[in-house]
Amino acid sequence: MRMPNALYASTTNAIEATAHLGIEDFLHAGVKGLWETFWGQDVPMPFSVASIHSSSSKFYPAEKAIASGKLEGLCATAILLKRHAHGKWDQILELALLRPVIGTLSAQQSDQHPSHTVGEALFFALRVLLSRSLSRSTTILRNSNCVFVLLVDSQYGGVVKLEGDLSKLDFDVNNVYECAADWIKMHAKVSVSPIDRIWNKLGNANWGDIGTLQVLLATFHSMVQFFGMPKYSLEDLATEHGSRLQYRITERELLDIHAKENGFSNLQHGSISPEIVEVHEESVKTEPRETLKLEKGSVIWLGDSNWQKGFQINEVLTDGELPLYRAFPVEEPGKDLLLYVGSSPSLLEPAWEDMNQWYQVQRQTKILTLMKQRGVSSKYLPQVVASGRIIHPGQCNKPSTGGNCSHSWCGTPILVTSPVGETVSYLITNGLFSPRKLSGVAMIVCLPLQWPLHRE
Repeated sequence: MRMPNALYASTTNAIEATAHLGIEDFLHAGVKGLWETFWGQDVPMPFSVASIHSSSSKFYPAEKAIASGKLEGLCATAILLKRHAHGKWDQILELALLRPVIGTLSAQQSDQHPSHTVGEALFFALRVLLSRSLSRSTTILRNSNCVFVLLVDSQYGGVVKLEGDLSKLDFDVNNVYECAADWIKMHAKVSVSPIDRIWNKLGNANWGDIGTLQVLLATFHSMVQFFGMPKYSLEDLATEHGSRLQYRITERELLDIHAKENGFSNLQHGSISPEIVEVHEESVKTEPRETLKLEKGSVIWLGDSNWQKGFQINEVLTDGELPLYRAFPVEEPGKDLLLYVGSSPSLLEPAWEDMNQWYQVQRQTKILTLMKQRGVSSKYLPQVVASGRIIHPGQCNKPSTGGNCSHSWCGTPILVTSPVGETVSYLITNGLFSPRKLSGVAMIVCLPLQWPLHRE
């Protein structure tokens, strides 16, 4: 589950729900990866991940809480030991608090943290330590002096560590919070890490960045607290990585020697010098690919194995970005249509312009098809007449599993619409669309700039 790009107090419930699901997935992936890497895959992972509800302090999977309308009360996410069906506070390995203000700290100095957010994390941590100190399990009991709490939003995160001797806590049932605050100030040690990025703008975790690594390190230490030192140490992994690296270097040297023996010395791969050397490669002659050039009088055929339709170009229109053509069906010469031609998939990589043409045709085809399926129509909006792939000259050797053949035209998308009119971009550029009219149209539907509008 990807994290949403931003999380603020004004975001919708859908975005907030996605963020809670994203936190659960991130914690599960992290603890599972650490367990299998350091403790081994032969023993099932003894952890689960669940969210905590403020009103009942019960543990739910975020998906279940959201489905039952309890999204608003979710206050934290926990990594738990699998020892109880519904989870208990003394079985919390690590806590994560999803708060929208964390990202604002990345632009500030690392020692400036919002006191209310850190304070909230400390009280959560103290509750975990108190629950551990009252546990019947000796393993949990001896780990009642240290706990990690993660502070995260949808992009950034940090770690708060609380440790101290709970025997020095002077508990007063009539003044609980003041007693807790006094213990934190007088007898506890609080450590707060810098705030760093964890998720990129696409919502994927940057597993190799410092922000993610410091969170994983906190999770690793929490696991060591309950299960002791792992089967494999960090030094073992570093040694194994070094061995794999040395093997690849040796393999590369052998390949270089083999290449030199076969007369490929011009590639200069045999030298293992760290210096950068200039490689003089012989020019490779490539045959130019046949490009699709359309002009007045050209005929385009599109379709598949079941049907074919031909359209003859009557006029070439220029729209700045996407090539447009005025055309008519071969069977109905008097019918005026607008024809879009995308780029062939074989040309997408070299030029951004080709990719843009391909995307525009695909996007408009999808939008118009959806509008037609849902009954959205208007005399001012285009309608799909035909869409498909171009039928190129010669034999098409397209594989049965899909894809395109070697012909440069194969797979080129075609879209034919009606009626013919001036495009939105043309009307805006030439001042024919007033701001008032444009805002009115925008309120109805978000029009692509290449869509033609029929004007009376």
